[in-house]
Amino acid sequence: MARVWFSIAVLSLGVALNVAESVNDNNRTLGNLIDFSQWLGLNYGDPDPVLLDVYDFIVVGAGPAGIVIANRLSENPAVTVLLLEIGKAEIPLLQQVPGVFFTQAATDYNYAYVTERQKKACLGLVDRRCAWHQGRGLGGSTIINDMLYTRGNRRDFDYWNATGNPGWSYEDVLPYFMKSEDAKIRDFDQNGFHGKGGFLSVEDAAYRTPIVEAFVRSAIQVGLPYVDYNGPEQYGTSYAQFTIKQGRRMSAGASFLQPIGDRKNLHILTKAWVTRIIFNKNRAVGVVYTRNKSVHKAKAKREVIISGGTFGSAKLLMLSGVGPKQHLEELGIEVIKDLPVGNELYDHPAVLGPVFTASKLNDQNENGDKVLSIQNIVKYILGSGPLSSAIAEGFAYLKTPFAPYSDPNWPDVELVQLLSTPGDDYTPAARRYFRIEDETLETYFKPLYKKRAFMYLSIVMHSTTKGSLRLKSKNPYDHPLFHYQYFEDDRDLRALVYAMKAAMKITSQKPFRELGVEPYRTKVPGCTHLPFDTDDYWRCYAMTLTYVGYHFVGTCKMGPVWDRTSVVDHRLRVHGIRGLRVADVSIIPVAPSGHTSAYAYMIGEKAADMIKEDNYLP
Repeated sequence: MARVWFSIAVLSLGVALNVAESVNDNNRTLGNLIDFSQWLGLNYGDPDPVLLDVYDFIVVGAGPAGIVIANRLSENPAVTVLLLEIGKAEIPLLQQVPGVFFTQAATDYNYAYVTERQKKACLGLVDRRCAWHQGRGLGGSTIINDMLYTRGNRRDFDYWNATGNPGWSYEDVLPYFMKSEDAKIRDFDQNGFHGKGGFLSVEDAAYRTPIVEAFVRSAIQVGLPYVDYNGPEQYGTSYAQFTIKQGRRMSAGASFLQPIGDRKNLHILTKAWVTRIIFNKNRAVGVVYTRNKSVHKAKAKREVIISGGTFGSAKLLMLSGVGPKQHLEELGIEVIKDLPVGNELYDHPAVLGPVFTASKLNDQNENGDKVLSIQNIVKYILGSGPLSSAIAEGFAYLKTPFAPYSDPNWPDVELVQLLSTPGDDYTPAARRYFRIEDETLETYFKPLYKKRAFMYLSIVMHSTTKGSLRLKSKNPYDHPLFHYQYFEDDRDLRALVYAMKAAMKITSQKPFRELGVEPYRTKVPGCTHLPFDTDDYWRCYAMTLTYVGYHFVGTCKMGPVWDRTSVVDHRLRVHGIRGLRVADVSIIPVAPSGHTSAYAYMIGEKAADMIKEDNYLP
């Protein structure tokens, strides 16, 4: 049986990667293949259960928070739960290979949003629009993301608590982070800040390049402490931690639903598009959804919990009449409650760089052809090799002079050391993922093909740039409108320049020199008139090769009722509406210090306990 399983893995991986080569802008071939291959899907119970007339709880959205809530509420066999998800189940083998995660951007597991045309950012991207990848399917973005697990800084949560959200301090939320975890972290496994026996596997990478070893050693040489960034302090450097198990992606669905597929009191409906919340006066009593071209209603006896993510939750609330009164009236939507839904939208501005070459390094990672060798596929099957690890390898957290908080232990930028560059893969899937213009790909990245190169992802965590989300129309199938301009606050740009110069300093140290590492001095198009490695050059570079964190938060902001910018209270109940909560990263009040998937798991765990408490359930 093991040999059959391994053979299927090899075959599926080869098919997926070969088909990815043929994806183009007008044909989602890989997405079509995955539709055809649903027979490979994970077992989440009966795909077409006989539905109940009424459920105790309806959970809308099967991202990490919604899945955790559905899991925890259905632990009680006397409680009935309906989980509704617009997407479908993920495909094991095809989607569990960390080393090719970016190919999922070319499938229908991605909403494939793009930003509005940018004024100061994304200048080297197609139509000056950044990609806003968002997952759809059982697991949400955890089926397409880079699998990094970062909880952020303890001061984030103490700030939430101090600004009108009791119960959300670091001391309060740490147990919920740990509850989910089954952690295996080499250097920090027994430090008291990681959980054991939870549903979510958190591990070191099974494969590390000499580059990340040099990165961590060099960061320490310039004065950064070696830390567990998911421990008590974040400032410093460390190796990346992933939601991976023995070299395989562990999505929220695979982690929290697959093990409980036999629960009879949990019904899971995929391809169920929820279009509206049903209200009886000021109480949520159910939802309307479409499935298989038919309209259906589902009723909730106790609560409706919205877990559609930062974009989906805000959109559904507004379609249902909960949102800014003037906007809803303009679209002809009956106003149930006037609330600032869709406001307070934050993300992490980032840049793809700086870039380096390593002339003395021969680790067979020069380009996608070598990474996808038969040898590496065999290693992957055995749980090791470059395909068993995502592109990110190491972290450094730094404090810049432009941070909005004065605490020296509250870093505001993150350096992520990546093992390669866009120059190592010219598949259409990779082009779609980054949205880099052809001119920039050809003149800046293509010369790196078949050379050993790597780069950094420089990220501003405490961005003060804020945007909003609005409905395009009252048609639930229309994408929402995004009003967000990166670098609207110049402090974000200045912080990125600081971060890239710090990367240059770290990468000039002896451990890197021993690998023949040098800065890649070819200038990015649009910035060729500026001297290399100056503030002006890096500023231009950041505006050209802008990247985004995909860490969207804030559209259903948590805060006290007197806070006119908030949508839910500290127990995630929508202000002025009974029986309705929002539980996902959309409730996060300000740009966080971590990547949002870890926050989503924690929010789901905490929300489940609050829901049980408020409904007097054991």
